[in-house]
Amino acid sequence: MKLKAVLFFGFLSLFSSAFAANLHTHPQANDNSKNAATSSMNYPGYCEIEIINYSSQDVRVSGFFDDRSRLTPFIVYSGDAPHYISLYYYGYCHDGMDLYINTLRGYPVYKGYTPRGTTVYVLPVNGAPYAEVKQKS
Repeated sequence: MKLKAVLFFGFLSLFSSAFAANLHTHPQANDNSKNAATSSMNYPGYCEIEIINYSSQDVRVSGFFDDRSRLTPFIVYSGDAPHYISLYYYGYCHDGMDLYINTLRGYPVYKGYTPRGTTVYVLPVNGAPYAEVKQKS
């Protein structure tokens, strides 16, 4: 019984740390802003941009928030869990951001203004990654 409990809590801590590593925020966002964003959402992803990489290549994500603060660049590995960019900072949910997704070799996959509640799927098309953007309803 103790072994099951240890395994359960180990799995739970592993899952929660993996999710935390996949949440990217504004440089000025603090813990209170993150908690307020979570509690004020009508449904998951309302104030976020989601990035899912289904291609066989790793991609690098960068961008600028609407106040021109830079998103700390990060890599979404092939088959990795979804990554989320929170648009909740300065006490409210912002409309979107300029987002750039490139392969690690510099090939552009996606470039454009991305509104909140959007999922960007990186898909393999003819051996090269291709971005498909879907707005959540």
